[in-house]
Amino acid sequence: MRNVKVWLCAAMFMTGLACATLSVWGPTAATANQKTAVANHWRFHDGHWNYWNDGDQHWYYTDGTNWYYNNNNMWNVYGFDKQFGREGFERGDYKVPANGAKIEIPRHTYYRAPGK
Repeated sequence: MRNVKVWLCAAMFMTGLACATLSVWGPTAATANQKTAVANHWRFHDGHWNYWNDGDQHWYYTDGTNWYYNNNNMWNVYGFDKQFGREGFERGDYKVPANGAKIEIPRHTYYRAPGK
């Protein structure tokens, strides 16, 4: 019984020491406030693949028929700009939907980094 108490006290002491070390060597307030640059990337979230474009700070999504971008927590049909598809994309024959075409806007969310 005495050995169990000694091991338990030693484990608690080591845990406390590890927590104190991590708090001293962990991220400081200055580094926590710095915004890290995120490159263009795909992320699977809420059952869908979304694409983050660092150039315009938007999430993009395609349902295989249309492309959408997220602006102020709303999905909108993306009309494509002249720069889209020039880097890292294989060009296809996408056409912007005609005015008045029936389009169902996505309902899924996109990934939000903690603290944003």
